[in-house]
Amino acid sequence: MAEAALSCVSVILNKILPLAANEISRAWGVKKDLQKLSKKVEMMEALISDAKCKQSTSKAVQLWLKRLQSIARDAEIVLDDFGYEVLRHKVEKRKRDKVRNFFSSSNPISFRLEMANKIKNVSASLEEAYREANKIGLHPVQLTMASADHKEDRLTVPFVDESEMVGREVEVSRVVSMLISSDYKKDLPVISIVGMGGQGKTTLAQMVLKNDSVAKHFDKKIWVCVSDDFRVERLLNEMLQSLEGKSAEKTNKETLVRKLQENLKGISYLLVLDDNWNENREKWDGMRICLLAIGGAPGSKILATTRSDEVASAMQTSGLHHLDILSDDHSWMLFEKLAFADSGATKTQDLVDIGRRILKKCGGVPLAIKVIGGLLYSKKDASEWLTIEKSEIWNKSTNIANGVISVLKLSYENLPSWSVKQCFASCSIFPTDTDMEKESLIQIWMAQGLINDAKGGGGHMQMEDIGSDYFNILLRSSLLQASSWNSIYGIKRCRMHDLVHDLSLQVSNNRFFDTEDGMEVSHHDEVMHLTIIGSQGKVLKNIEGIPLNLQTLYYRGGDGSTLEDILERSRYLCVLKVDCWDVTHLPNAVGNMKHLRHLDIRLTEITALPDSVTKLYNLMTLKVYYLTEIPKKFSNLVNLRHLEFSELSLDGSICLFPGIGQLANLRTLPYFRVSQDKGCQLEELEHLRNLGGELRIVGLENVSGFESAAKAKLSKKSSIRGLRLSWGDTNEDCDDNNIDSVMEGLQPHPDLKSLAINGFKGSRFPSWMVAKDHLMVLLRNLVYIELRGLGKYEQVPPLGDLPCLESLWMESLHNVKRIGAEFYGLDINARSSASCSSSSKEAKPITLFPKLSRFVLENMGSLEEWSDAMVPSDSSSSIKVFPNLRYLRIEGLPKLAVLPDMENLTSLKELQIRRCESLACIRNLNSLTSLESLYLDDCPGL
Repeated sequence: MAEAALSCVSVILNKILPLAANEISRAWGVKKDLQKLSKKVEMMEALISDAKCKQSTSKAVQLWLKRLQSIARDAEIVLDDFGYEVLRHKVEKRKRDKVRNFFSSSNPISFRLEMANKIKNVSASLEEAYREANKIGLHPVQLTMASADHKEDRLTVPFVDESEMVGREVEVSRVVSMLISSDYKKDLPVISIVGMGGQGKTTLAQMVLKNDSVAKHFDKKIWVCVSDDFRVERLLNEMLQSLEGKSAEKTNKETLVRKLQENLKGISYLLVLDDNWNENREKWDGMRICLLAIGGAPGSKILATTRSDEVASAMQTSGLHHLDILSDDHSWMLFEKLAFADSGATKTQDLVDIGRRILKKCGGVPLAIKVIGGLLYSKKDASEWLTIEKSEIWNKSTNIANGVISVLKLSYENLPSWSVKQCFASCSIFPTDTDMEKESLIQIWMAQGLINDAKGGGGHMQMEDIGSDYFNILLRSSLLQASSWNSIYGIKRCRMHDLVHDLSLQVSNNRFFDTEDGMEVSHHDEVMHLTIIGSQGKVLKNIEGIPLNLQTLYYRGGDGSTLEDILERSRYLCVLKVDCWDVTHLPNAVGNMKHLRHLDIRLTEITALPDSVTKLYNLMTLKVYYLTEIPKKFSNLVNLRHLEFSELSLDGSICLFPGIGQLANLRTLPYFRVSQDKGCQLEELEHLRNLGGELRIVGLENVSGFESAAKAKLSKKSSIRGLRLSWGDTNEDCDDNNIDSVMEGLQPHPDLKSLAINGFKGSRFPSWMVAKDHLMVLLRNLVYIELRGLGKYEQVPPLGDLPCLESLWMESLHNVKRIGAEFYGLDINARSSASCSSSSKEAKPITLFPKLSRFVLENMGSLEEWSDAMVPSDSSSSIKVFPNLRYLRIEGLPKLAVLPDMENLTSLKELQIRRCESLACIRNLNSLTSLESLYLDDCPGL
């Protein structure tokens, strides 16, 4: 509770200081009041440190902390109202042709007096709280934890995949044997993995799915997380989403069964039901009837994970595997991979001895080992390890299950700051077993006031960067687990183990609360963050129980009938997230939510935003899916940092968000359409200096030349990871040199990782793609390249020397007749000479496309020749091409007679060749020793 109070107080301080420095505070005569308030808040900080030590033994201290949190929330509301007026002033001032005295004419004196009185009232409440603190024996104490909440050394965390799991090889083999066995009399038999929480059931199931024997035995794999919500309609919909990547619009059983029949007819499939808690036999029978109706090929099976033998029994399990704890040796192997990883603790004999003693307290449970390993990773000294070993928390461990909880609490207690701890607690607004988007988590933390811009030794740090550090701390501590990752954007999604989720709710001290199917809001005087989960017609009984000063609302499921009533009484929301397809509109009242900073309505049927949205001057994040209308004054959202929407939202010829360049704080903009209309030229991007993530620019045929293109200043935007450039139809009379100059002006930053070019009508590649020595050196960080519809190009660009390139897609380069040495990106003679230099006795091998794993070549109607990469005959250098290629698709090459030699493609797993009518030979096909799938179609010459 003390940490929650301290977090609230820190939020207030972070808001007071910039407001006190703003000119509006002087004009309204409240500058001194704000400065006094700031000093009183600092006094509260010192008292809270003492309260933290005494709260467990004093009811009076607990009540005082609760009262202080209430005062802090009132103060936050007052300061946010003040900050809102500052932003409104900024918008109004921008509209004026002439600057005039805003303070004397645009604001009624009654508002100024009201604001001054509110600030004084908060100060008075804090003074009273200070006197109460003295009465109950609290005294100011020097803070022991850095209030800056941030270290100068940035923490970076690599994606930890499940290859770090150890000691499960035998168990994987046993479960695989059960799955591929045909010794079952029952259709669709169930194999269950049973084990306690944190033991690695889900991880084992994931490892089983990756097994080669399972991959070959089943045509399709379906993953559904069951948890404690065993509604048949939901589970069927989750199955469909696993297969198709999207949910069904209609969710009745009959429709879902029919759609699944279409997907699985004659198909052998493996259905994984992860984390099943259902012990009700009748519910399972209802699900099984639907699964049998869906059909599928004989041999289809179900793999379930559960903590309970009763659950396995209710499913009439045909094969049962009880998951054992890890042995001492395997426990140590897992622990040392985490605690002594790069940049972690140094492996000394002292730390090894202490580590082994600590490890015994983990009971061989993988989750506990991962968490304690992640915790000790950041502890460099033996004294710190001894402190962990001797912690009183271990004394509460009476069995293995309690030991796991103790480890989780230790990890939480050792998080480096109050802000990180509150960010962890904030994750509890998401239901158990939910995938959480990393960027959304950080944006929610920002909206809740848990992150603020900081100035450190390395200069100014943006909130998003600090939030990313906090995220990595939680990841390194194994309190979060990465669930989705790619080479371009890193970790995209994460999950919380259900035991960790329980801990996040516990440490929130009733401030975070979730309701399900008609539950009432309890502790309503303390609840600040509310998640409402409901099925059709059942959402919430006591709307009046929702606190008026609610800060976060996550409305998920149900029929949407109560949302408008809830919003009417929730004027102080900072975060509003709605996942409900029955919601079709936002009420105008949303414009009265002056404090709203995060609005996520992607998973709704909302197609238009009310004009009142443009009054949300505090809004930092707006996430929508499909819009048909845009408010005219959208550029009023001066605080907006993240704007996410589908590029299909509006008519393809309409400029999205004219005047977007006025939103100088914008960091996320997925799509920008160029047109000749006012506010829609490419130069709008010039002032968006902080743009990051992926940016797609369409309508580039409307850019006149190099100077216009260069105004976007893409080369200065180092945070953009993915760039998609698209041209529509152009006038045939356009000058080729002028068209080429546009591409020249669109040079991206060298840190770019993904580049897609579509429909470009120029005849040559820009200099930033092809350097003078024919090496693509400027964009050496590219991981993904996509080239489509480049109708005038006669050559493909040099790409073979790109060290990071993993995926390449080339389509509809209709003028390319030959792919030769230039494609491999090197001067063979120069490279060969370098590898055979006099200082080297043995020639070094030349590797081209060293990391490429996926290659698609499609609709190249003029391509007649595709030659091998070769070294000169007098060179002793060897050459390797595509050594890591795993997927190759060649389609629509009607004139190509011979493919390059397949000798080096020893990693290739899938080969598809379609519509290559002249193809007569595939050389060294027998060299494809890793090939699992070969598909040939419409290739009469083979």
